[in-house]
Amino acid sequence: MPYISSAETDGKSSDREIIDEALRPLVQKVAKEITNNFSLRKIYEHVFVKTACDLRYVLQNPPVISPDLEYNLAKAIYRVGARNCYEGAYLGGFNYAFTRFIQLVPKVKVERGDWAQEFRYWLYAGTISALVYASRHTEKLNIGIDGVFIDIKDEYKWRVNRAYETAQILRSGDCYNTPWYNKPLELTDENGAVVGHIYVDVKRSKETLNLDLLDYQLVLKKKS
Repeated sequence: MPYISSAETDGKSSDREIIDEALRPLVQKVAKEITNNFSLRKIYEHVFVKTACDLRYVLQNPPVISPDLEYNLAKAIYRVGARNCYEGAYLGGFNYAFTRFIQLVPKVKVERGDWAQEFRYWLYAGTISALVYASRHTEKLNIGIDGVFIDIKDEYKWRVNRAYETAQILRSGDCYNTPWYNKPLELTDENGAVVGHIYVDVKRSKETLNLDLLDYQLVLKKKS
């Protein structure tokens, strides 16, 4: 997760609020433009690359007033980055903006009644495809944005898709039988209620091969 300060950080910072304000109208616009599942990838690609190009422009030219939503998001990212006195400070803001973007668009689609769920595998795959595309098509900007898209992709896998995959394993069964694999393990509270899951790396064995969930529990003690 990118480090972008907020009021929670020091009681006064507004960095996230500045980016969020510019992000909201863009999210609403994109949510309206996505008319079917496979239109998402192309729309995401356009927004990712255009915002990156607009940011490069803002880094080299005085900002201007514009109705363009991607440009205004780029300006907000630049503004937040400029508060910090080091080269490349805008990269964290860019990461934050699109980490939020890929979560908020599905949320708005559900709120609009267009989709029934905020996360499905097709959505994950389309988002990853767009992030990879954006990384490849922003390399020549030479402002570090291509690496940010890869970082967002990797964290999206780790923070979101992995948890989704765990839910699907518990629902429908595992599909790995390689010589080494990992298996979910329950984390419970002291009363036996499931808090969540972690993974344990194990070597293939007859004891674990056909298990979707390891037959152990790790009990957590709540902080007093």
